[in-house]
Amino acid sequence: MKKVFLAILVFGTLSVSAVERVSLETLQADWDRYMNRTVCISTPMVVCGSFYDSLVLAPERLFCPEERAVGLADGDSTAYRALAEHNRQASVVLHCRNQYYKVRTGDIVRGLKARVTSERHLLTGKSIATRHMPKDRLATAKKGELRIVGANIENYFADLGGYATKRTTPEQQALKTRKLVKAMKKMDAAVFALCEMQVGDKGPQILLEALNKGGERYAFVSLGLNDMDRIGGAFIYDKERVRTCGRVLSAYADTASHYHARIMAQGFETPEGQRFVVSLSHFKSKRPGRGNYDTHLKRMDNADSMLVMLPKAVEHFGDEDILLLGDYNCYSLEGPIQKVIRAGYQEALPLGHANDYSYSFKGEAGYLDRCFASPSMATQVVRVRPWHINADWYYQHGAYKLKDKSLHRYSDHDPIIVDVKLK
Repeated sequence: MKKVFLAILVFGTLSVSAVERVSLETLQADWDRYMNRTVCISTPMVVCGSFYDSLVLAPERLFCPEERAVGLADGDSTAYRALAEHNRQASVVLHCRNQYYKVRTGDIVRGLKARVTSERHLLTGKSIATRHMPKDRLATAKKGELRIVGANIENYFADLGGYATKRTTPEQQALKTRKLVKAMKKMDAAVFALCEMQVGDKGPQILLEALNKGGERYAFVSLGLNDMDRIGGAFIYDKERVRTCGRVLSAYADTASHYHARIMAQGFETPEGQRFVVSLSHFKSKRPGRGNYDTHLKRMDNADSMLVMLPKAVEHFGDEDILLLGDYNCYSLEGPIQKVIRAGYQEALPLGHANDYSYSFKGEAGYLDRCFASPSMATQVVRVRPWHINADWYYQHGAYKLKDKSLHRYSDHDPIIVDVKLK
């Protein structure tokens, strides 16, 4: 019996000693040397993204290169390529058995033991322990402040047919509505500027029915468009705190097209007579992995159309206080964003939160959701930041089969919370 115990002890000691402790930098410098060996990585790592049965890990949070450098589509790619290469070199992909909905972007991994496989890929046959970052708590607006929220709600359809059927089922849509309503009540905004709402009145009506619960506190701005199997935008507002003034103004004159609901502006007024305008824009989306030169040009056109509309909105609504919200599908140093800044509108988000984000894709974070203000409105913005309730959670339709009572991941974008003190 004693001999068996000693044999087990020796075998266990050999097994432990076979697991070499290395830093991530050492591993990446000579990957072939460790191929097919199990290692313990001493470097603490951050979860930068999660995809089904794999995690993207790096020593620090990775940001999309266009957040920090002029991208390829804008002509100067030197710094962009350097940042893209840095992200590639810094990251590894871990294949594991973690349940994707229990791991969040930003989680910390320490003492990872895994087998080294192909270049920058690791494998473990079990789940790994991660340390969650503190929850992102949302402060309420202070007395005398008005809250305005811009949010992409990711393919919110009332008619589940055609385009929508490929993305959701009635049960999933019901859970999505419950999550969204819970988040909207928590944000408690006077105005919600929502992207990716089905064009027409059915989508806002379904959302309002759940939001009001038989009451009439919230209302939506009808665009007078027929219901169609496409996405646009919608304004939902709290009638106790604001009222609309004037009809909604669109950057596109064709009222038979869903583009009429993609870039628009609406005037609002408080009971005290303070007036302001909210511009809602949803620029052309990118094409992951397919190049972005053609879509970049369309986003440049979207920016031009919006900039033509805004002076008209000043005249139409009789006020120069304009807040620009929406999903611009552009990172901070891309051409359309710079064009808006050169036109005199102040970018509120990255200026105060340069290392923050509203969206994460393939392990890289950044701002696709924007907040600009006209010069007169900029002096009235007291607080602006993203609320991380979506982008840190990996989305998969299977997650909607869970009895999830949280407000997380009703969309792939985080909402942008703006508090203003109107003068």
